[in-house]
Amino acid sequence: MTAQLELNSILIPLFLFTLLATATPGPNNSLLTLCGSRFGYRQTLPFILGIRAGITGLFILMASGIGSILAEHPHWYFYLKLLGAGYLVYLALKMAFSGGHKQQNSAEKQIGFRQGALLQFINPKSMMMVLSCITAFSLPGDLYLLSVIQACLIFNLVGLISNSAWTMFGALIGRFLATEQARQRFNRILALLTLIAVALLFI
Repeated sequence: MTAQLELNSILIPLFLFTLLATATPGPNNSLLTLCGSRFGYRQTLPFILGIRAGITGLFILMASGIGSILAEHPHWYFYLKLLGAGYLVYLALKMAFSGGHKQQNSAEKQIGFRQGALLQFINPKSMMMVLSCITAFSLPGDLYLLSVIQACLIFNLVGLISNSAWTMFGALIGRFLATEQARQRFNRILALLTLIAVALLFI
């Protein structure tokens, strides 16, 4: 009973943290909004599920000891952030200059479950949020594993809702992007938001 009370005591702050981490603008949500505007929710669903699978993989890695190693060697984490930031800048530039039916078909082939999962392992925001979540909401001793599983489940449940909301928002906006010019402007706005999110990770 005591163990259950301890786990329950962190549910509300865990939920609020997760909501803040997953609902705010970032690389994942920018890409989901873009895909939603182009392909709709149903075709973007594999990408959403891939993101959640990648986040689960990060939880497993961080909880199994990688997180403590990165904490002890912050320069390694910094290099990972640089690598991830470079790739996200590349995606943002690709997003900014995308447009046209041929490019849309190409993007559809490139973004799916596997890409969504792998992206999380070089996404600085995802790494930072998962590491922070485990650090803040894991309980010591025998409750460590249960508390990490609880954190992972809540993070993915709230994240799934947030990701779906951003995708549906993109799908809604896509209905009003009747011209190629309008789509290009929208893409550039999303690219700019992605670049700002990347820059904020280094402040």
